[in-house]
Amino acid sequence: MSMLLLRLSARDLLARHARRRLVPHLAARWVHFARGESSEGERSAWARSLVSLAEDLVAAERGNVEMIVQCSPTVDESVGPGEGGQIDVVLVGAHPTEGTLFVPSSS
Repeated sequence: MSMLLLRLSARDLLARHARRRLVPHLAARWVHFARGESSEGERSAWARSLVSLAEDLVAAERGNVEMIVQCSPTVDESVGPGEGGQIDVVLVGAHPTEGTLFVPSSS
C-alpha cells in the first residue's frame, strides 16, 4: 500500500496544529500504514519541522501551497511499507499571479 500521511495546504496545516490535531492525526496514519507506534522523536520532528516549513510558506505568502507529508516515492503496490525509501515533504502549488506550476528553487 502506498503511504501518504497528510495532504494539506500550509495554512490548513497550521490551523490543524493550533487545534492540537496535527501530530495525533499523523500518528494515527503512521499506525494505519503498518509502521507501528510512532516514536516520541518522530512526533516531535513532525511538530517542529512541518510547522516551521508551513510558517515559512505562509510568511512568504504561499499559504495555499499544498504539503504532501511522508509519502511513498512510488505508487507501485508491490513495494511494501519501508521499502524504496520515503519522501518527507513535497510542495505543490501554482504561482499566485501567473497560475503556472510552483516549483521551489533548490539554490
